[in-house]
Amino acid sequence: MISLLRPAAAAALVLPALCACSDGGVRPAASPPPVARPASAPSATPSSIPALPAYAIASLRARSYTGGRLTVGARLGGTAQFATYRISWPSQGGVMTGEAEIPAGPGPFPVAVVDHGYIPPSQYRAGQDSTKYADAFAAAGILTVAPDYPGYAGSAPPEPDLVPIEAEAVAVMDLIGSLPTLPQADPGRVAVTGHSNGGGVAELVMVVDPRVRSVVLYAPVSTDMADNARRWWTRHPGGAGPLGSPDADPAAYASISPRNFLRAAGPPVLILQGDADEQIPAEWTSATLAALRAAGVTTRLVTFPGATHNLAGADLARANALAVDWMRRCATAACTMPPS
Repeated sequence: MISLLRPAAAAALVLPALCACSDGGVRPAASPPPVARPASAPSATPSSIPALPAYAIASLRARSYTGGRLTVGARLGGTAQFATYRISWPSQGGVMTGEAEIPAGPGPFPVAVVDHGYIPPSQYRAGQDSTKYADAFAAAGILTVAPDYPGYAGSAPPEPDLVPIEAEAVAVMDLIGSLPTLPQADPGRVAVTGHSNGGGVAELVMVVDPRVRSVVLYAPVSTDMADNARRWWTRHPGGAGPLGSPDADPAAYASISPRNFLRAAGPPVLILQGDADEQIPAEWTSATLAALRAAGVTTRLVTFPGATHNLAGADLARANALAVDWMRRCATAACTMPPS
């Protein structure tokens, strides 16, 4: 089943209030005479206003993601259509690692960041849950970069004051910031893709980084991070980083949930998911679609009958072809939609 959701011409989004507001500006008829204040009563100053925590999306938006030099390392393999290399770049005070698949030819090529799903770091191997997407993209002429994530495969550890999925998103945004140092990459044509937890990474990036032109989500986790915490994070030590449970601190989870920060000017989103997905509840995807539509974000959902969480075979081939078409259509500011 395919549905195409188009934004209203003048959609607007009201973000949750992060601080108390002043009154409506009504001026009193007369001012009372001045009253002497005790010397011990301090006046309010900007420094007395508590800063937002580092993990809040508002704080992530205030950060700079200039990255640094993207270093291309050893060649790992490839085909006649592309070559695969190890790469590294600076982020979070250390060096992150990953893989790049660079198409044959002079370039510069549009870029797709490919974010893998959750795999325990002790079981992860470089390229796992990313090459099955990246190979198809690179064969179609899209340069791909696939981060290992902080703490994976030789990457530096994550920042301790961030939720793990946010540290992964920061590494991705620093990777995007490093793309201008890779001659074959066109940093003006960047898409972000992700599967499962990697879809959650992409959801964060799309509400923080305005450099992203389009987004492709393969069976993504919820845009309400409290859903993900209840289902997975709180079951593992350190899974929620500095946060407690969603029930104990709902405001903190609201501050890190992409659903609360969607905007009409955000990049168009393609969601690809099997209707027999055993990991991601259908109601999560429905809620994400509804939120994207309410925010005025151009969104398309394609479901695959009988397919489970990990698309394979003909379903995967079709999904990758749809993703390539989506990224090509939305490589520039003018994004043309396919027929519904």
